[in-house]
Amino acid sequence: MERKVIILIDGENISAKKADRIVTVSNSLGSDIVRRVYHRRKDPATREWAQKCESGDYKEICIPGRPARNKVDHVIQIEVREYMKKDDIDLVCIVSSDGDFCCLEADAANAGKELCFIVGKKPSKRFSRSGARWMRLG
Repeated sequence: MERKVIILIDGENISAKKADRIVTVSNSLGSDIVRRVYHRRKDPATREWAQKCESGDYKEICIPGRPARNKVDHVIQIEVREYMKKDDIDLVCIVSSDGDFCCLEADAANAGKELCFIVGKKPSKRFSRSGARWMRLG
């Protein structure tokens, strides 16, 4: 049976230079994988993700509008909660070093879903303190 995995990438927090490594790590988590990158297109720091999405390995999710604090994070949190309601999803994985996503652990446990984090070189201290399941992207 295929394991359905959803990979949600915080494009504001993780560099597009890690795109190939994310593919490698996420392929080890399951066989049916959807990778989604969330970013603001007009943000010069995330423009490289748009180019990476052209390869077909990633689905690009552009957040419209003006910059706002944690805007991309909030969209990812909403979508994680929606994926947790779906019966055909086995694992939800967030790629970010931002500790703002640790709040989703309780939601995952309540939904009976598996949640993990793939973090950059220097994860937020909140990951270490939370006890969340996470692995380093490297």
